[in-house]
Amino acid sequence: MNVDEAAKKAVLRRFPYGLYGITVMSEGDDHAMTANWVTQAAFEPPMVVVAIENDARSLPMIRDARAFAVNVLAAGQRDLAAQLGRSSRKVPYKLTGVPTRPGPVTQAPILTEALGWLECRVVATMPAGDHTLVLGEVVEAGVEHEGEALTLGATGMKYAG
Repeated sequence: MNVDEAAKKAVLRRFPYGLYGITVMSEGDDHAMTANWVTQAAFEPPMVVVAIENDARSLPMIRDARAFAVNVLAAGQRDLAAQLGRSSRKVPYKLTGVPTRPGPVTQAPILTEALGWLECRVVATMPAGDHTLVLGEVVEAGVEHEGEALTLGATGMKYAG
């Protein structure tokens, strides 16, 4: 079966994606990444799914910690999304200069300038091609600020195969 690559990319880029800061604390080391493939997966218990590239530094840290946080970035936080989205090989300490505090349950860094956050306990992971799906049960949540969420479309960034 041959997929029309140009059409596939055009359609996938029209999906409305938010941008999120995924944070983790593992063995005293904190880390963050930008994700846009995040969605609610269940009401009861409350769960979310995050798709993470298989070679991302965050993935083994999340597996080890069995926890992570999803931070909803605010419109106007494009620079923060770009900072967290940089290659860990080039920028190993992405949270330098970013205001954070430890999450009350998992200790995952909470981005205090984000709109809000969810602390999640890892329930399962599943291979998904060049990504891994991480299913997390929401164990705590908080609202930091009011405002509109940052979207991939608003940033001009592209992330779709």
